[in-house]
Amino acid sequence: MASEQKVNILMVDDEPANLEALEAILDPLGQTLYRANSGIEALRAVLDRDYAVILLDVQMPDLSGIETAALIRERERSRTTPIIFLTGVVKTSEMIFKGYSAGAVDYLMKPVVSGILRAKVEVFVELAMARLRLQNEVAERARIGAEIAKLNMALEQRNEDLIAANEDLEAFGHSVSHDLRMPLRHIHAYISMLETTAITKLDKEETRQFGVIRDAARRMSQLIDDLLAFSRIGRADLKTTRIDNEALVQQIITDMQTDLKDRHIVWTIGSLPAISADVNLMRQVWENLLGNAVKYTRTRAQADISVGAVTQDDEVIFSVADNGVGFDPAYADRLFGVFQRLHSEKQFEGTGVGLANVRRIVQRHGGRTWADAKLNEGATFYFSLPLRRPIRASSERGEVADAASDFARSLQTQTRSDVPKQ
Repeated sequence: MASEQKVNILMVDDEPANLEALEAILDPLGQTLYRANSGIEALRAVLDRDYAVILLDVQMPDLSGIETAALIRERERSRTTPIIFLTGVVKTSEMIFKGYSAGAVDYLMKPVVSGILRAKVEVFVELAMARLRLQNEVAERARIGAEIAKLNMALEQRNEDLIAANEDLEAFGHSVSHDLRMPLRHIHAYISMLETTAITKLDKEETRQFGVIRDAARRMSQLIDDLLAFSRIGRADLKTTRIDNEALVQQIITDMQTDLKDRHIVWTIGSLPAISADVNLMRQVWENLLGNAVKYTRTRAQADISVGAVTQDDEVIFSVADNGVGFDPAYADRLFGVFQRLHSEKQFEGTGVGLANVRRIVQRHGGRTWADAKLNEGATFYFSLPLRRPIRASSERGEVADAASDFARSLQTQTRSDVPKQ
């Protein structure tokens, strides 16, 4: 019989010919066979390894099979090992009593019938293999339990780190709100004063440099506002309600019309299923995606923007497609990062936080975000929302904390880029 893990069988007889005969009978079972020529050798063999079954000759010199069985039974580890006695003499009631008292599970007369012996031994082999499988499963579960305990400890440490990171973020937000905004207010105030009193006294290059200062201060203010808005998304409680997405999209488009008087935009709005979500956060999602479609089709004589949705399995997939400038799909994974942009601000305004907000909002609702595009051939942005899955109320604080360092790097980059070349 085939098995990935073999068990051991011990054959004990003082006649080598008998051992060879037993080995020939049991070899088809495919297990590991061991020989012992005496009771003493059998006892040594039992000390070395465990056995599925022991075939023990009753009549042996020095130490009989019954005496050997009794000694085997005295050892804790081999106390339950099955022993089959093989005897060439007629079984008497006294012999049978002594044998079973010594721990025998069966008696077979010599010469043994090969089929009967093999069948009896096979039963004990299968029991031993089942016991091995159970032991392996217990050991594996213990290993998995230890791994889970280790992971739980790591998770607890991670939670503590996230709590600390969130506290640092709160302190950072406070600093942004007060310490950074106050000098910015002074900068804006003096810029306004200079525009009123000194702008006419500046030459062309000085006027350009003054504009760089004004734009840099404006961008810094916008970056601060965007970071605070980004962090609030992670901390705010979700207030879910049933949202009519078609009505919401139409309302946003209507609100945008004042700024689109000189644009020729063809809107195609498909059927948009209603979903349960936080209406204020979902408004931000649609405003960002629709606003991006409008912004990046600015170079087209006619902008074609379509909004649609499909239901697949347990989620609704919404899409916003346009025929704008698109982007290189090789950089698609950067789109939803904090302060990540694929176009310069000179081409298209923005700080690179809008799509990061979209991703965080959708993730908090248990959904996904992705995009497809071709350079100069338009782009399609997708987000999914679950039909039945519960909304996640916890914020992704690790991502919020990382935004602080992204923000600092963004400010450094912006500062360097705004310094006029001498």
